[in-house]
Amino acid sequence: MVKRILQGIVVLLVIAVVGVVFALEPIAKFMIEREGSKQVGARVDVDSVDISFYPTHVALNGLTVANPQEPMRNLIESETVSADVDAKALFKMQVIADQVVLSGLQMYTARSTPGTLDGSMPPPKEESGSSIPSIALPDANALLAEEKATIQAEVTEIQNGFAAIESRWKTKSEKLPDQSQFDQYKVRWNELKNKNVIERIAGAKELRDDIKAELRQFENLNEDLKADSAAVKSLSLRAANLPADQSKRMLSKYGLDQGTEGMLRFLLGDEVNAVVQRGLSLYQETMGNMASEEEAPASDEPAAELPVNILIRKILIDGYQVIGGEKLAYSGEINDVTDKQDYWNKPITMALRGGMEQKSQLVIDGIFDQRNDTLKSVFNMGLKQLALSGVSLSQSPDLPLQLEKGIADIAANFSIDGDNLKGSVEGLVDQAKLLVANVTSDNKTATLLAAALEDVTKLVMDMSVNGTVDQPAIKLKSNLDSILGDVLGAELKSQLGEVEDKLKTKLSADYGPQIASFQEKQGMLSQYQDLLGDREAALQALMKELM
Repeated sequence: MVKRILQGIVVLLVIAVVGVVFALEPIAKFMIEREGSKQVGARVDVDSVDISFYPTHVALNGLTVANPQEPMRNLIESETVSADVDAKALFKMQVIADQVVLSGLQMYTARSTPGTLDGSMPPPKEESGSSIPSIALPDANALLAEEKATIQAEVTEIQNGFAAIESRWKTKSEKLPDQSQFDQYKVRWNELKNKNVIERIAGAKELRDDIKAELRQFENLNEDLKADSAAVKSLSLRAANLPADQSKRMLSKYGLDQGTEGMLRFLLGDEVNAVVQRGLSLYQETMGNMASEEEAPASDEPAAELPVNILIRKILIDGYQVIGGEKLAYSGEINDVTDKQDYWNKPITMALRGGMEQKSQLVIDGIFDQRNDTLKSVFNMGLKQLALSGVSLSQSPDLPLQLEKGIADIAANFSIDGDNLKGSVEGLVDQAKLLVANVTSDNKTATLLAAALEDVTKLVMDMSVNGTVDQPAIKLKSNLDSILGDVLGAELKSQLGEVEDKLKTKLSADYGPQIASFQEKQGMLSQYQDLLGDREAALQALMKELM
């Protein structure tokens, strides 16, 4: 989050100034690393600190901030972070600056030592188990164990639906006119027969009106019965289809519903998820918490001169990322950064441009608008004619797939409204050469795949991302899917079919008695239908006699 990162920088800058005022720059360096690490929850290192006064200029040289989620990676690495700041505001924990410079910036760089606070090595990553041709699909029992609460919630909802309808009609049936009511109507009619003509006519009209009111009640009840009968039918159908529907839902949740359309994703394993999650984590660590403005604690101190904690007109950025062994340099700016956007009544905007070998190939634009209660973000990225080489596409030990060379065009568009996420990435790699290394002769499936991929000169990928920032739903398709599907499709379909059959069988076994009891309730309203019919017919017969 810009707010949290900048608040962290505020702390570092205050520590730096205090350290220089009361000690020496080496001590300021020590204080920055110690206190900054506490703020981030991972190692913060700085090579040196430069501070000058009148005006107050602060520079942190060689800043690295480890990623708390991935200790062998840096969240950011910057050659220099520098700014002319308002010293008086800084001591009030405010950053007021016209310009901040982040120079030599890199994101997600590898570390040679762990970034954990105690310096311990993180536990080794578990083997994904994905391999070719043995595609590792989730175990049916494991899926059911993980989804037990969701399945039980569906069963309970069906059960509660039947119970509510049954209770409703039990109450309604108790209010229906019964034989004693009919007898009262007959007594009134017999008494009227002994009255004079005028009294008999008036009394008969009153009696007819009472019976008509009862009949109108039956009209409404019949409409209710029709609607509830449809609801019972729907609940019965949900119960009957529960094993199949829940099996499909679980396969969809775990990305197994794409079949051969998502074949490339099996090769890429969890790397696609990791890349998307990395980007969303970076969003949350730079912009995501801007929407949750913190209330200032109560204090007897005078109010700050400006009602903001962060007010920066412009952040100038230059840096690079290494892609396929080549440096993609970029530069640009972030404008109007503040923790209270209604102060300027402007959104935060970002614009970066860059490329390789002095060619303009990278364009990034973003708008982060928190002028209302909900943070709305729009992010667009375009890469044109980017030369790639040696890019690993799959870490599968049986089929290490690598893009040996190619010219890439990539367009990415993401929008986030509060927590709701929608985005797409379209990629085209022309003049592509795919390399499958170290294929052993005894792996016939891998050999067939390697041969099938040799003639591919174009790679087309289309990824969609929906859901929420915390739980994105990702689908990836490519022109390789059909090629890979021809070789692996039969096996994949067979394995998916086995998983789905096991899920259905296990669900039927676990919830069979409840499902059977639900099916018995299909005719639960027939007794009420008969009751309505009989009593309405009795009233109609009595009305006919009165006529």
